[in-house]
Order: sequence, then C-alpha cells, then structure tokens
Amino acid sequence: MKFSILVPVYNVEKYLEQCVESLLDQTYKGDYEIILVDDGSTDSSGKICDRYAKNNPDKIKVVHKKNEGLVSARQAGIEIAVGEYSLFVDSDDFVDNNLLETVSDCIKRNNNPDMVIYSFRYYSNGKTTNRKTTLSADETIFENDNKKELYEALISTNFITSLWTKALKTEILKNDPTDYSLYYDRNMAEDWFRSIHLLTAAERTIYINTPLYYYRTNEESISRSYRPETIPSKNTLYVYDRFMEYLPEWDMNTEEYHKKLNARWLNEVMYIFTTYYENVSEKNKKAVLEYNWSSMLPEAVLNEKNNPYENVVSSSLFCNLISKNFLRIRIHFVKKKARKLIKKLLKRGK
Repeated sequence: MKFSILVPVYNVEKYLEQCVESLLDQTYKGDYEIILVDDGSTDSSGKICDRYAKNNPDKIKVVHKKNEGLVSARQAGIEIAVGEYSLFVDSDDFVDNNLLETVSDCIKRNNNPDMVIYSFRYYSNGKTTNRKTTLSADETIFENDNKKELYEALISTNFITSLWTKALKTEILKNDPTDYSLYYDRNMAEDWFRSIHLLTAAERTIYINTPLYYYRTNEESISRSYRPETIPSKNTLYVYDRFMEYLPEWDMNTEEYHKKLNARWLNEVMYIFTTYYENVSEKNKKAVLEYNWSSMLPEAVLNEKNNPYENVVSSSLFCNLISKNFLRIRIHFVKKKARKLIKKLLKRGK
C-alpha cells in the first residue's frame, strides 16, 4: 500500500464529513488507507467515523480512544499505519482531490524521496485564498549541501512547520525515538516540534509549489481560544529547547543562528500577545496586559540586546509590556485598528 492518511478527530461534527469526503474523492487509482482516530469526542464525531468505516470497510479504519490530545491521537494513527508514505490531515480541514495523485507522480519522478512538502490554501466561509509567498521553486530537491535551507525555513518562517503539508516515509515516523507521551498535554506548536526531527531524518526532500491542502481558518479551533486563562498553554519553550539540541547536528550552532532563533521566539510570543489582546473582551484586556510574558521567552532572549533579526514592532511591544507602559500599547492598537479601517475604506472607494 502506497499511502496512509492519518486524521485525528475531536468534536468536529460540523466539518468532519467534508474532510472525509475529500479523502475518499481522490483521483489516485492506487491503494491507500484512511485512519480516523477519534480522540474521545463528546459530539457525534465518533459515530460519523463509524458510519464511514462501515460504508468503506476496505478503505477506512477507526480508532476510538480516550481524550489525550492531538499528539496522542497522531501517535495512535502512526502505530497502525501500513502505507509506505503517511500524510496528516486535520479533521476540520480538507484536501484537493488530486493530492495523492500529485504526490505519487512526484515520488515516481524523483526516485522515492523520503519526504514531499506541498503548499496549501486558506479556506474561510466558502472562499479560498492562496499564500502570497512560497518556500522555493517548484520541485526543488533538498539534500546534502542545501538542506540547511530547510532548517533555516523551520527556524525563521512558517512555510514548513505544519505536518499537514508533508507526505513522508512511514518508517521515519515509526523510527522517531522521541517519547511523545511526555508531550500529550501540548496543544501548541506540536507540528513544529515534531518536524525538527522529521526534516533531519529525511535525507532527501522534494518541495512542490502546488496548493493541495485547504486550511480552515476556524474561529472555533483550539488554536484560536483567546481566554486569558489559556495563555500558559501557548508556551512553546519546549520547541526552543528542541532546536537548541539539533543546531549542533545541523552544523548551525553559531551566534548568527542563535540570534535568528531568539528573534523568532520574541516575534512568536508577541504574535500570541497581539492575537489575545485583539480578540479578548474589553474586560479581559487588563489580564492579558498583566500576564508574565517573559515566562514564555528563553533566558537568552531576555538577556539579549540589539538583535538585528527582531521585528521592530515586536521589540517595542515587549519593552512596553515589561515596563508596564500599557498606555503606549493601547495607543499602538488603536492606531493599528484605524489604519485597517482607512485601508478598507480606500479599497471600497476605488
């Protein structure tokens, strides 16, 4: 069997059918399996999984397990996957109907690479939006001398952090020595964390600049929960520590890459702060402002000065946060909102 598609499922009754239908409606003519892992859903998601398995017994497997989170659900799927290559699909997203055929053709043309990375589109309210930038030229091969480009992208961009833009040899997933049970409580940056090892283990990776996946920008998603009490769950220092372990292996354990990594963390934490501040109710803004955002940053970032890779806005926001200059922060967001409104009015007037 060529492909296993691993789908973690948790309380997505509203979107699950669209997801599974897109996986069944593939133009690919070879054998593949769909593994639906019901992670203790409390809505009708589990029943929907069972119905699809009953109607497609040769194609769909279902695993029902207690709720332990996304990391655990993915591990359960990996354990029973039998395809030569595995792909991940989040159950509130869906895929293009030529996903498997396109990946299969790429694999054949390039002598069975360890990994294929593809692009995606954003999907919201029935409308799709293409990404404005790309990782590299179509069918770029990353191996040996240019593999550092992938590691740099993993450090500095969001191009290849997601598991759901990767098709990779299942043996690489099964041979990952990481004890993921230690991370079952993580619901932030799990893809990023896991990708560090997977990209390292894949000796030959192909990038195809074709959008084959539809990422739903879903306000109900766990990644878009903006209550102040959920801020600690967004801490990604465990991913930073993982990078620090791998930099020597990548021959990138230099001041330059340390600074790039540190800048990425400041920018990420300030992005989290911004999304919380802009999405919480007015009464909760004070709690967001007063949260100890320094606790989400490595010591190296807190002790660093004049990092040329830092985003100027991120640096300014953080300085105002630690000095408790909340008025300047409020003014920043008022101006930002005003600029958006003016831009919208100007666009409407054309």
